Amino acid sequence: MNLSCPGRALVHVPPVAAELTGSWLRRMALASGLPAQDLVRGILNGSQTVQITGTPKTALEAYLNAPARSALARFTRVPQSRLYELLPQLGPTHPRLSDDGGPQAAWFTPAHAWVTACPQCTARAWSRRQPVLLYPGSVGHICRRHRRWLLANAHGPASVPLGILPEVMAAHRRHVALVRGVAGAAGAVAVAAAMVWSWLAQQWWIGDKLWSRRAAALASLTGCPAVSVAAHALIAYPETISVAALLSNPQWQQRLRQSASDDGLRAAKAMALEDIGRWIGRPWLVDWLTADARTRRPGAEERDPLQWWLGQLTGPNPSPGDLWCVPDSLARPVHYGDRLTFLTDLRVREVIDGAKAACLTGGWEPVPHRPSPAGPHHSSR
Repeated sequence: MNLSCPGRALVHVPPVAAELTGSWLRRMALASGLPAQDLVRGILNGSQTVQITGTPKTALEAYLNAPARSALARFTRVPQSRLYELLPQLGPTHPRLSDDGGPQAAWFTPAHAWVTACPQCTARAWSRRQPVLLYPGSVGHICRRHRRWLLANAHGPASVPLGILPEVMAAHRRHVALVRGVAGAAGAVAVAAAMVWSWLAQQWWIGDKLWSRRAAALASLTGCPAVSVAAHALIAYPETISVAALLSNPQWQQRLRQSASDDGLRAAKAMALEDIGRWIGRPWLVDWLTADARTRRPGAEERDPLQWWLGQLTGPNPSPGDLWCVPDSLARPVHYGDRLTFLTDLRVREVIDGAKAACLTGGWEPVPHRPSPAGPHHSSR
């Protein structure tokens, strides 16, 4: 296809920082009056056959091999180095593609959480027919300027106004500072999320006024029943970030090591729980967990994320990375439905339908930290 022919001229649409490659291609296709697949074929069309796997109807993200990335840069007149800066998943080449042969493209499900961009912040790029979709990274799930928690909806704007939830905005400020100031902050957040989740799964939320008020507010803002919002990351966010900040504090870590050395791991755990309880405004936490432990099945401590983390912290020759690689068996469940099964006796399928309708089941989540394997990287990224 000759995209420069009359009526088919490409309209220049610059990518937005952290945008999905597929989102940018869709917006460019819409502006040019083309189906997205035809645009991709036109960009990659050359002397060699173009291989495209999947379609824009089946997946949101577009992945390109090296020849296809070069063709995209030539066609849009945007240097590859700049494209790599703006489009996080443009390269390196997806494992299911090959750089050998001609240009290849594929439409797959995004490998990382994504959100719908704030319409006010991306006003020049925004279209009701094709919203801007972004990878939020560590802290981009909240728009600080417009005070909104961004949700994932490929068809239009979706977010939660945070004006009546000031503790969430305050937590985000701490989160940003944590990411800027602490190496491995994302891992600390994942471990903290596992700890807070373990208490939530033990039903501390039933009598917790702060938690209940936050859940009621989110339910009201989204039009969902309270049970549908209970598993959302926003509900546990303030406590998660507070605990993460404490876990990553070197002085506090040293106090726990000294306590474990002097009085044993049990004493260190009691100290940790007392400090965490005060830190998150739950001074009753240690007593509540102690009482709850008496009713739990044998071996419950082995499934306690705090117990695991203290073991890593006080073990011989601890590696900083080991502190944050929480085992899958202890991690907070990643999938929304998996969390809901712990929080309600109702049929989860019916409950999750309400959460899906409000776009609560996607977007940023504190996921388990995994070290990235060594491999080639673009020097421009």
